[in-house]
Amino acid sequence: MVSILKRRVATGFAAALVAAGTIAGPTAAEATSAPSSSPANLAPDSPTILPTQVIINRNVTFGGGVPVGGWYSLSVFPSGSYNYSGHMHDSGAPSYNFAGVCVVRFGNGTAFVFQTSGRMHGTFESGSRDYNWNRSASRQSIRDAFRDSNGAWKARCSNRVNADIGALVDSTVQAVGYAAKVIAIVA
Repeated sequence: MVSILKRRVATGFAAALVAAGTIAGPTAAEATSAPSSSPANLAPDSPTILPTQVIINRNVTFGGGVPVGGWYSLSVFPSGSYNYSGHMHDSGAPSYNFAGVCVVRFGNGTAFVFQTSGRMHGTFESGSRDYNWNRSASRQSIRDAFRDSNGAWKARCSNRVNADIGALVDSTVQAVGYAAKVIAIVA
């Protein structure tokens, strides 16, 4: 018990030093060179553990007096499975069309576009004030991208009301940098 406690304290201290820039953590090559059968040798919160999944959770608000807000969540896993979900609400008089895009580009240059769009009705129009989405599936191409990239990824999400979703997708893809291949996933 004492040795486990000492290891956790030392690991936490090392992680704090890495975060502060006092010492350098291992490179991705060093971290992945450890035998895959020995994850138990790594202490919790170890700086040598690479990201094993993409998880993005955000609240959404709009400026300029737009009475629309909500949240979205995107989770992408090395197995190739993903979940893209969210909720938007119009609390004002006018109706709005919502467009949301998240782009995840893996280190191998493959970018996945998760997009959704829908309408929220305001006071002056009948219909639901809410727009909800929840899409889960699995794709071999996501699994391949994780494998080919050693888990390296970059993501960008954009949300707009009353906007052209095609233009929103284009600008969001450009924001993550060069993509050798783009795969669209519509929620």
